[in-house]
Amino acid sequence: MRSGNLGLLAMAIVSMLLVTGYTYVTVGPAGDLDGEVYIIHTNDTHGYYDESYGTSTVSVLGFTAVAALKDDYESRGATVFLVDAGDAFQGTAATLITHGSSSVDVLNAMGYDLMVPGNHEFDYGKDRYLGYAAQLNFPTLCANIIVEETGDYLCDPYKVVERDGYTIGFFGLATPDTVTSVIAGATDGLEFTDPVVAAENMVKTLSSMDVDAVVCVGHIGVDRSSSITSDSICASVEGIDVFIDGHSHTVMTGGKVADGSVTLLESDTLIASTGCYNQHIGVVHMTAEGGPEAYLEDIAGIDPNVTAVIDGVNDSINEQRNIVVGHTEVELSGGYLENRVHETVLGDFLADTMLHATDADVAVINGGAVRNTISVGEIIAGDVYSAYAFESQVLTKEVTGEQLRLLLEVWLSGLPSASGGFAQVSGMTVTYDSSATAGHRVESVTVNGTPLDPSATYVLASNDFVMAGSSGYEWMGNIPTKDSFGSFYDIIFDRLGKLDPVKSGDIVIGRLIDTAA
Repeated sequence: MRSGNLGLLAMAIVSMLLVTGYTYVTVGPAGDLDGEVYIIHTNDTHGYYDESYGTSTVSVLGFTAVAALKDDYESRGATVFLVDAGDAFQGTAATLITHGSSSVDVLNAMGYDLMVPGNHEFDYGKDRYLGYAAQLNFPTLCANIIVEETGDYLCDPYKVVERDGYTIGFFGLATPDTVTSVIAGATDGLEFTDPVVAAENMVKTLSSMDVDAVVCVGHIGVDRSSSITSDSICASVEGIDVFIDGHSHTVMTGGKVADGSVTLLESDTLIASTGCYNQHIGVVHMTAEGGPEAYLEDIAGIDPNVTAVIDGVNDSINEQRNIVVGHTEVELSGGYLENRVHETVLGDFLADTMLHATDADVAVINGGAVRNTISVGEIIAGDVYSAYAFESQVLTKEVTGEQLRLLLEVWLSGLPSASGGFAQVSGMTVTYDSSATAGHRVESVTVNGTPLDPSATYVLASNDFVMAGSSGYEWMGNIPTKDSFGSFYDIIFDRLGKLDPVKSGDIVIGRLIDTAA
């Protein structure tokens, strides 16, 4: 690993930021950067192209700021590599309206060296994603996705990039949880192999190529409810200098989780992640004295070329994005993490919306599908697309009371960690003990005020993701569909129009009661 002058990391830029209740400082380099090497990185951008995609709870710098930072570093003599750690094709009005294709032009304008596929790259099916990947001007890397029929890698497993005399061996890793975190069938024909074994093979291969550094770009994350985490990989595999991470939307700086919510397993690898939604720009100084250093930049710069491409995307979708679909007098609160650990107003509203549309007995929705608060006031279609970022169909099935209890047990099993499978519910009240053994947490369930009857039959409404048997409840996929009610977006828009405006009395909270709280 080459060394540089740590004095170049003077505090030219110091920003005190408040992010989900904690503060941290970002530090950028000052002056001449000749001879210094940096990796600028993004992850989980989810179609948040610029500040216009921000909300009252999400402040977006956008891709133009990332490009401007790269331009600035290079103008001062630095060697810069630019990489993305996945989930770039799904998440906002733009990606939903264009089925992900809008991200191709934006990513190409950035000049990335490479990216890794996130789990949500497969939301439109693997064939559509591979079509988009083929249109990118840079490779998608992954060393642990195999095509079952041929035994070949789905993507190139690694790439060696030399720039200005500095060589980095990059390889990619995808979360094995992709299979259960996208709709059933989206990854048919693919095998997600053990990331530890894949990483060991890549380190061995790249270390023999006289590279200056071995860098993993992984969509793995540090969520303790996941089947594997990036820090556990780094603790198991020697020889990875830097692991640029995604998937868990974790803000990291200095190789640590910024809010202290997770203590990373010890290793010799520096792990870096920006959080999500282009709110921060990740930077790794590869030639810092003593080894690589990671920090975040939060500079709202502008790159004219990237801005022009994003403006073109926005112009093409703004008419649909800006349609007024209703109003609300109460904040429909519920961000990415909140919906994965406890009941939220937004989760209740969306589950209620399914129930009203289907006349089912109960409705459930996976918290991982619910993403962003809808603020008081006018609601446009884009707000709904950001709050619920998936093109779902609403279905009903007939289940027994015992099957419904089993479903709830699965959804509660990830606690206290945030889990995309956590349930938001309607038509029932669930009392549970989050401190009890997983699988034995549900204490009582009432359906419309009546105790759940294990042998009775209930009509359950949910999205097609749940009904297909994804995310740990495969048996749901074997139950025949009773009725189909079409696009969940159409159902949401219809209910917003009927309620207009949404009032506090329209949403009754207190459906999920944790006796351990």
